[in-house]
Amino acid sequence: MCDVVVVGAGIVGASVAWNLTLAGARVRVLEAAPAPATAASAASFSRATAFGKPPRAYFDLNHAGLRELHRIGAQGAPGFHPCPTLLWARDPDRLDADLARARQWGYAAEEVAPDAPAVPRGVDRAALSPRVVRLPDEGWVDLPAMAGWMVDRARREGAEVRFGARVERILTDAAGAVCGVALAGGGRVDARTVVNAAGAGAEEVAGLVGGPLALAPTPGLLADLPLPGGVDAMLLGPDVSVRPAGPDGVRVRSDGVDARLAGPSGEPLDSPVRDLIERAGRVLPGLRGTRPTAVRVGIRAFPADGGSSVGFLDAVPGYYEAVTHSGATLGALLGRLVADEISSGGRPDLLTPFSPDRFHSMATP
Repeated sequence: MCDVVVVGAGIVGASVAWNLTLAGARVRVLEAAPAPATAASAASFSRATAFGKPPRAYFDLNHAGLRELHRIGAQGAPGFHPCPTLLWARDPDRLDADLARARQWGYAAEEVAPDAPAVPRGVDRAALSPRVVRLPDEGWVDLPAMAGWMVDRARREGAEVRFGARVERILTDAAGAVCGVALAGGGRVDARTVVNAAGAGAEEVAGLVGGPLALAPTPGLLADLPLPGGVDAMLLGPDVSVRPAGPDGVRVRSDGVDARLAGPSGEPLDSPVRDLIERAGRVLPGLRGTRPTAVRVGIRAFPADGGSSVGFLDAVPGYYEAVTHSGATLGALLGRLVADEISSGGRPDLLTPFSPDRFHSMATP
């Protein structure tokens, strides 16, 4: 019997598997896709941040996640690219509140003028608001690169990784405790613990044990655009967000464009993509009229209350949930914390508010 089955090889599942193997667990990773991090992890804007993420417990978790990315990056893990964020907003009151809260909670944040040297070359400074906030300690994450590296390291430590493996049932013994999983198409894997790290598919996996997890999936459009020389900061405005994507490109997204995808289905992507490029071109004129090198529509699976769902489910001994929509910020940290809890039995303080059992009360009228 293997000790732990990890369902999903996105950034969270990959990190959990790697850290469990480092802790000495026997691990099997089961991923329905043909490679790691091909679903939500591959279709993410992937900004690592804690800014604007109240309440305090969720901010603290994300702030620790950002520090973890800096730590593993310094130790040689690939994928994390430190990069400051420049942020401006239409609502000055909300910006004031977020800035004051960040400073009070120890998060590096400063105001800069639109014409300050911190604003990258190529930005149309007239497109910025009079007040711009600079967040110097943030960055973006190449999630497929990081997840692939973690899966490879888990294999080197003895984990078995199976792609194209879809979990059909979670098996329990006479006492109701997890004893393994059954796979679609036949076969089973015995295990004492099953970690649900299935991302957008996590609600379906939770349903296999009657778990209360509720996700609110929302679509998101991403376009990668060529930009010679790239950009050396993430740019987050009310109409569009832009981040580096290699030395000669950027990745762009927009809440306004994503709202169009959430409407009646069937609209071709040509119009939303043009809208996205036009919005990006107002901030970076060098993007006007460009053709995307890649377009993706991903599904962001938000837990119903906005927080992560991480921990054992009391009603089903051995079933553990590791689900978040903040995988870029939290994936590396959650892997370590989850492995600590499973291997030691002690609950990390940072995870205390995020038990899966809280969704029972949310579902009760």
